[in-house]
Amino acid sequence: MVGRNDLCPCNSGKKYKKCCLNKDKKNSMLQQKVDFSQKHDITTTQKLYAYSRKDKFYDEYINAQHKFYIVDDKEINSKFNSFFNTYYLQDYITSENKTIAISFFEENKDKLNIIEKNILKSKLKSYITIYKILNIEEDKAVLKDLILDKETYIEDINVLKDLKAGELIIGRTANVVEVNKFIDTVLSISERIKDVIIADINNIYEKNKDVYKQMETFLIYNTNIFYKYIQQLIEPKIGEYLKEKKTTSNTENNNIEKQVDTKKIDDSQEVCEVENLITENIEDAYKEAALTIWEEYKNNNEVKGTENGWASAVEYHAKKEDGVNVTQSAIAKKYKVSPSTLGKRYKEIKSVHKI
Repeated sequence: MVGRNDLCPCNSGKKYKKCCLNKDKKNSMLQQKVDFSQKHDITTTQKLYAYSRKDKFYDEYINAQHKFYIVDDKEINSKFNSFFNTYYLQDYITSENKTIAISFFEENKDKLNIIEKNILKSKLKSYITIYKILNIEEDKAVLKDLILDKETYIEDINVLKDLKAGELIIGRTANVVEVNKFIDTVLSISERIKDVIIADINNIYEKNKDVYKQMETFLIYNTNIFYKYIQQLIEPKIGEYLKEKKTTSNTENNNIEKQVDTKKIDDSQEVCEVENLITENIEDAYKEAALTIWEEYKNNNEVKGTENGWASAVEYHAKKEDGVNVTQSAIAKKYKVSPSTLGKRYKEIKSVHKI
């Protein structure tokens, strides 16, 4: 242990008390604060995870996996286990229209202490975004949220030990026992990737302003979009898979359009128009699922009624299946149909489409 009057270990030539003593005390206090936060975070998360593994959530767990993972490959998906656990506990909407964390809080609020309650509440308000590291100081790192255009900071600076000011990252922060920290792994990204993701997020949000009045609310309820970006960035094979699937889908869609043009049948033209409406209006994150739902339905059922009614019902169904908190009235307004029309078509689609 270095004495107050010993030479400072930093080789400045000064006595320790005149050089790094105060800085080291500050760092030690910060580390104790971070360790205390981490201890309670782990304890609360373990309780929540144990709750989530009850038999009554078995089907929910399987459904959450289906919604979260892009490919059916256990080896590849093992790389995203920590991300999935956060998504499943904090973000996935169950059949009761609430997250696992909310169900846990409601059932155990009389047993939880104030620290556990605050941790759960803070994480429920957390979201994934893109940050630019503005500055890394002794006791904190100053970040700028590039989507919400606001500054924040984190105190668990060890997470950024291999990064420097100016770099771009994807991350999720929360205040856990008075410590601003990252949840899950921080992912470093390039300027080009940043531009693509932000443009995509803004485009999706613009199409859903009737549902989400603020961008922050949109980010809180749509973390699944970012988790799919993360999977592609971590595992190149997923990007290749999606590219190949998109090419195949486009080819199939082109073939369908050619068949419709040849037949010149009114019902087929209406069916094709539904596909066009879906393609034009729904966000990329849900487009593939929506087209698949519609393809399955139209191939096995009679289609009568307005194309806007069918398209609105398909979008609503696709988003509900993906755990998005969306209302029929908002989607109906987007397609200029009544909520009752959407609801009627939704019931027809839901009755035959099984995940």
